[in-house]
Amino acid sequence: MTIFIFVFGIAIGSFIDCLVYRLNKEKNFWKRFLKGRSYCPRCKHQLAWFENIPLCSFFLQKGKCRHCHSLISWRYPLVELFTGLIFVGVYKWWLIPNFNPSSDFYIFISLFCQKQTYLYLYIFLVLLAVFLSDLFYWTIPDQITFPAILIFFIWNIIQGQWLSILAGLAGVIFFLLLVFLTKGKGMGLGDVKLVGLMGLFLGFPRLIVALYLAFLTGAITGVILILIKKKRIDSRIPFGPFLALSAFVALFWGEKIWQFFL
Repeated sequence: MTIFIFVFGIAIGSFIDCLVYRLNKEKNFWKRFLKGRSYCPRCKHQLAWFENIPLCSFFLQKGKCRHCHSLISWRYPLVELFTGLIFVGVYKWWLIPNFNPSSDFYIFISLFCQKQTYLYLYIFLVLLAVFLSDLFYWTIPDQITFPAILIFFIWNIIQGQWLSILAGLAGVIFFLLLVFLTKGKGMGLGDVKLVGLMGLFLGFPRLIVALYLAFLTGAITGVILILIKKKRIDSRIPFGPFLALSAFVALFWGEKIWQFFL
């Protein structure tokens, strides 16, 4: 089961990385997304299936394109590897303790019989896409956040989760105030929409935990970058990755973190 989850994770990482690249680089995204196959960004040669195997193809080709021999960025295998490791980590440290299973097969069947499983998987894909897009391209595409906002808004209405809707609204108002006070230099509207989404699927108090972790890790990272002279005191760093990572942590362990501080 662990091997299966890891392989599934690296495949997900490969897909989301490709999606983020096309969102930010392709002029006709929907046409390329629905019909286009993967290609080398340098020579534009269409890749064969064996050049598209997550994690393996990079090492089999020694980190180079088979056609133009240009170097392939380490970003691709690293994203795939860490996505696989995250999937395994959630399985080991969240699914097993919460399901208390008698076998791995029990977890597998139980997961696919629950609607929440698909919502959790979907929001993970959204957070991963936001993390990569804002980190590498300084964008949080509406194509990612708007559908997720709509889905979780409808889900909360169906489930009667009015507190989660209130959390999303509170997050939007709070970040809009930050945008106004900093005149758009401290936060962007993409962050506002992302926090609104976080409120919808996290609710209280996990949203508070996520925002605390995001501001804390963002501040620590900023100080470190200044100390090693990679950034200046007036430099900007994308905040979306910190929000996405903190939302992921709060989604699974937010209640425990909240109780610990209380």
